Amino acid sequence: MLVLGIETATLTGSVALADNNGIIAEHLLNTEDPHSERLLKGIDQILTNAKLSIEACDGIAVSIGPGSFTGLRIGVVTAKTLAYTLQKPLTGVSTLEVLTHNLPLTADFICPMIDARRKEVYTALYEWKGEKLEVILPEAVISPEKMLDTLACSRKTIFIGNGANLYKLLIQEKCKDKAQFAPEYLNYPKACVVANLGFQRINKKKLDSISFLVPNYLRLSDAEINWRN
Repeated sequence: MLVLGIETATLTGSVALADNNGIIAEHLLNTEDPHSERLLKGIDQILTNAKLSIEACDGIAVSIGPGSFTGLRIGVVTAKTLAYTLQKPLTGVSTLEVLTHNLPLTADFICPMIDARRKEVYTALYEWKGEKLEVILPEAVISPEKMLDTLACSRKTIFIGNGANLYKLLIQEKCKDKAQFAPEYLNYPKACVVANLGFQRINKKKLDSISFLVPNYLRLSDAEINWRN
């Protein structure tokens, strides 16, 4: 089975292909160019490099957030369009879980943080139980101070993501030696993880409806807030 993975929740967008043997190809680009200009080009590039056609894909997996409102819309719409056009199964995966999978099988808590602006982060808390990732604190958009107060930093925790990097000094101040930080090259969600998780979900028939799959923004956009006010 061949699965196409799409990740556009952050500035570092990527696409990847995975099959029964693992990751076949990945295209990653960290630039200011909009995802709308580079996503389809990236998909075409990895398919060309792998000498495959889009019709060869057996399923589509997409990161559904939380993250950039614009990036998520582009990624989800593209995934839904491809799934509908090709009549292939579709599955969405949490961006925070995708980010956490950059640190497999550690014995410490893992706290992914994605910058949500407005002095907030998209975050959650996870722990590996063997090969299964368990949710300790559910996804939320919250100030880093409140998240750290909730954690109480009672146990060693690895912080990962651009939000963790942005608030590193605060985390160190609050958690002291209980805080550890992922290396910079792991601080973004990757399409290869989206593709791998998507492969597992599709293989288990954990599918999403093309009609009803939507991004998980966790909060209203600025435009929606201004309109309601």
